[in-house]
Amino acid sequence: MKRTHSLHALAAIACAAGLLFAPLLAQAQSIDADITADAADEAPLLLDDLHIPAKGQYKAPFHVKGKKILDANGKVVQMHGVNWFGFETPDSIVHGLWARSYQDMVAQMKSLGFNAVRLPFCPKTLTASNISGGVRYDLNPDLQGKTPLQAMDRIIAEFANNGFYILLDHHRPDCNAISQMPNIPGYTLDDWTRDLVFVTTRYKDVKNVIGIDLKNEPHSDWGTGAFWGTGKVENDWKLAAEKAGAAVHAANPKVLVFVEGVSDNAGSCQTPDGHWWGGNIEPVQCYPIDANKIPTNKLVLSPHIYGPDVADQAYFADSAGFPNNMPRIWENQMGRFMATYPVVLGEFGGKFMGKDQVWQTNFVDWLKCKGTKNFFYWAWNPNSGDTGGILKDDWLSVNTEKYENLKRLWDGSAVDHNICAVAAD
Repeated sequence: MKRTHSLHALAAIACAAGLLFAPLLAQAQSIDADITADAADEAPLLLDDLHIPAKGQYKAPFHVKGKKILDANGKVVQMHGVNWFGFETPDSIVHGLWARSYQDMVAQMKSLGFNAVRLPFCPKTLTASNISGGVRYDLNPDLQGKTPLQAMDRIIAEFANNGFYILLDHHRPDCNAISQMPNIPGYTLDDWTRDLVFVTTRYKDVKNVIGIDLKNEPHSDWGTGAFWGTGKVENDWKLAAEKAGAAVHAANPKVLVFVEGVSDNAGSCQTPDGHWWGGNIEPVQCYPIDANKIPTNKLVLSPHIYGPDVADQAYFADSAGFPNNMPRIWENQMGRFMATYPVVLGEFGGKFMGKDQVWQTNFVDWLKCKGTKNFFYWAWNPNSGDTGGILKDDWLSVNTEKYENLKRLWDGSAVDHNICAVAAD
């Protein structure tokens, strides 16, 4: 569920525990990161899911230069992504496998032009001894008997072998609700850091795992929770991100580190318009990420933003000038940072009806004006209660209007210069 800083998260899920690592066959060899896409196509079939040569149109490893993400040849990376959730739920597996095979899902995403996926997980994804439910094994026979972690290995490998870029997202520390900070009772900052290091180490030889999103939607409620720049690690998201990001970078220097924003920052170093959970990156101008902790050439800012379908904001009112007021707000909250940082939207979306349709259409127009093509849309799943998905409820049909609007970010269609002119005012 997505909420603004003034609303509480709702979720009620739990996952089982126990640890079982996927076996690695002794004869499997790690493929050098410099392998080209052409060479990858000629490489022999590998014998496990944790050693996948680089696939796709870009050459691993990846790095940041100014506002751009570049591959090893200096080519600009463009990620047209979706979120596919489920590993962070009681089922301990991506959703929809009760209706189709995961191979069919990946193939459909690719056919639609997506080339990246953000996969949320929770700690018990890494430790549960069995998938709790939500899989038809007659459709997904190779998942039979696997742990959630082994299933995640297999699905990540399927994406990688299809040329997708994978962003792994630590979504909920208790597999139950989106927390304010990464730590909750019974799960410490050290536990969180350990799990992130485990994940980045496990997939360091899957070349298409491009990044680790350290924590989903840091936020505050009623003056408590995550802020940016307090100087106290117990409530300073910047310090917590630096702690975990440094450990992730040390474990795998090739992976990109995605850092989300906060929500309201208690009025400090932000414009007054309402922010979304994880959406407020404005305080980075006053309290930059320490490059000694997360190197600048590996840092990606990844805010979340939503429209009227998800929660109300004062600026969605007709009396506030909606939708013509939005480009200025987007520019204040994100656009001005796009000149100096790679800003990759980790989530945006909605049901694409009424005012939300207006919001999403205008937002895509604004992103086109900014030349922004890196994003992860929420969600592929139709069962996100406040946004719906790219798929309809049958888990097969595509929400054509929603998809056609989104596709404009990569199909070369014309930019709406009226929106650009408003954004420039």
